Amino acid sequence: MVTRPATALHNQLTQRFQQGETLFRNLNLAHANLQGLNLPFVSLLDAKLTAANLSNVFMPGAELVRARLCHAQLTDANLIGANLLRSDLQGANLQRTLLGGAQLMGADLQGANLQEASLSGANLNGAKFRRADLRNANLKGADLSGADLRGAKLKGAILEGANLNSTLMPDGSYQTYAASPEPESQSEHSSAPASHRSHRQQALSLS
Repeated sequence: MVTRPATALHNQLTQRFQQGETLFRNLNLAHANLQGLNLPFVSLLDAKLTAANLSNVFMPGAELVRARLCHAQLTDANLIGANLLRSDLQGANLQRTLLGGAQLMGADLQGANLQEASLSGANLNGAKFRRADLRNANLKGADLSGADLRGAKLKGAILEGANLNSTLMPDGSYQTYAASPEPESQSEHSSAPASHRSHRQQALSLS
C-alpha cells in the first residue's frame, strides 16, 4: 500500500489539534500516513481516509461519522467509544483494534479483518460483516441485532451476552432470539432445557 509521507499531514493535524481545533469536516486524507496519531475525542466528520495508515492511533471517543475508511490500516488502534455511524470500513484491517463501546450502527465492514479486535459492548446494529474475519474477536455484550454476518469467520469469537436478534448468521440462518446465553456451569448446562442448550451451542460454536 502506498501512503503519503507522515511529516506534513500528521504534523499539521497534531498542531491544529493542540491549538484547540477539534472539529474537522470533509478532510481528504486518502492514502495518508497517520500512524500513531494522538487525537482523543477529535471530530473527523465525513473524512476521506481511504487506504490511510491509522495503525496505533490513539483516538478514543473520536467522531468518525460517515468516514470513508475502506482498505484503511487500523491495526492496534485505540477507538474505544468512537462514533463510526454509517462509516465505510470495507476491506479495512482492524486487527487487535480497541472498539469497546463504539457506535458502528449501519457501518459497512464487508471483507474487513477484525481478528482479535475488541468490540465488547459495541453497538453494531445493522452493520454489514459479510465475509469479514472476526476470529478470536471479543463481541461480549455487543448489539448485533439486524447485522449481516453471512460468510463471516467467527471461530473463537466471544459472543457471550451479545444481542443476536434478527441477525443473519454466517451460514445464512436467521436468528430470532435476543442474546446469546452467558456461560453455564456443568450442572446448570446438564439441567437446562434442550432448546436453551441448542441456542447456546449455535451461538458459541460458529466457525
